[in-house]
Amino acid sequence: MNLEECEKNPFGLYEIKEGDTAISICAEHGILLRELMRANGLEHLPGRGGIVKIPKPEGEVYVVSAGETIKSICEKFNMREDEFCRRNGCDYIYPTQRVLVRFGAK
Repeated sequence: MNLEECEKNPFGLYEIKEGDTAISICAEHGILLRELMRANGLEHLPGRGGIVKIPKPEGEVYVVSAGETIKSICEKFNMREDEFCRRNGCDYIYPTQRVLVRFGAK
């Protein structure tokens, strides 16, 4: 195997660039903010040149649409509400919120 055959960033590390925010890094890598901060033991993102570990997501990132509820999303992705709340650390949702759902379940 050569480097061209390896997955992108096989070590899961990311060097912070000028203008990066925790939210932009999470969006780029499809992870939730709490996952990034927990994986690195951080309360604040390091500055430019800092290195952070990008954790593998626990599921697939889904963007909540207007009118959706936790119940409707759980039905769509074959999840229990308690599982959804545990994965996302929330008891409510709002439009445009990024949440984790089960991989490949639709």
